[in-house]
Amino acid sequence: MRWIVRPLVAAAVIGLWPALGFAQSFETLGTRAAGMGGAFVGVADDASAVYWNPAGLAKGSYFSLLLDWKAAKSAPDDLEIGAGSTSAGVIALSMPAFGLSYYRLRETIARPTFLPSPGVPRPALIDNNVATLITHHIGATVVQSIGDYLAVGGTAKLVRGIASSGVVLGADPDDLLDESSDLIGRASNKFDADVGVMAILGKMRAGVTVRNLTEPEFETVDEETSSLRLQRQGRAGVAFVSPAGLTVAFDADLNKTTGPHGDVRNIAIGGEAHLVRRVFARAGFNVNSIGDQRGGRAPAVSVGGSYLALGALLVDGQFTTGSEAAGRSWGVAARIVY
Repeated sequence: MRWIVRPLVAAAVIGLWPALGFAQSFETLGTRAAGMGGAFVGVADDASAVYWNPAGLAKGSYFSLLLDWKAAKSAPDDLEIGAGSTSAGVIALSMPAFGLSYYRLRETIARPTFLPSPGVPRPALIDNNVATLITHHIGATVVQSIGDYLAVGGTAKLVRGIASSGVVLGADPDDLLDESSDLIGRASNKFDADVGVMAILGKMRAGVTVRNLTEPEFETVDEETSSLRLQRQGRAGVAFVSPAGLTVAFDADLNKTTGPHGDVRNIAIGGEAHLVRRVFARAGFNVNSIGDQRGGRAPAVSVGGSYLALGALLVDGQFTTGSEAAGRSWGVAARIVY
């Protein structure tokens, strides 16, 4: 009977994902933000604010140009936990009331299907449902100040999504993520928007932002997983910015989203310090506040820094590591800031 039961179980489980949710979480993009553990919604004062909190441009740099690349992978040895990888590239420029941006996000999730067998300590692996969503975002950001202490901003985006999914055989998480590039994708275009609010009172900054307001869905060619959906994400953050060049920040997700290892609602704390004339240092900590997931709380520690190379040109770097479910990430960026 096993040869009949296994395919039926696999079909039933895969069928639970008619519209698979993709978070493309806040931590996906931004080398400087990742160096602070993802505690950046209340900081957001350079061109990366078009992604992290559009309202941050109002009190940010007079001019900022950003080139950024970041990649992450979580491929635990235990395939039951699942596996995932992300990459993000961005070019953005901003002024206090306006910003333009293009960024490309790629997220791959591999979720295994297991069949419990009586008398066997570990369930048998049947197959893996692998899905990839690549999105190209072209955005225009506008910001309006309200009095001396409050600003609101929004980014209107044209999003081109390429969605693919299918069943991939194998038991090695790294191989599954690599083989996702062989899946056939379907492209479509959607409109979306992000909004944010920033309040500044003395040395304190507080922000709230919501991404993917319309939760656009992108159809796949796979009959089992009909579409991949960008989930709406809310996040709040506070930051203390001292004149001496020290920033301390705290962020918290306002809703839970879907990650490669289960539901995610992150909290983060981080800091940034101007050590000497040309050197900035960063560190941060990030953890999933929902602990009863396959990957647990997935704690991660980040370090990063910047070097003032020429005039207003800053070169950024970042590295994050943690539990198996948290995985590792790295990023490099160049910023021109006036």
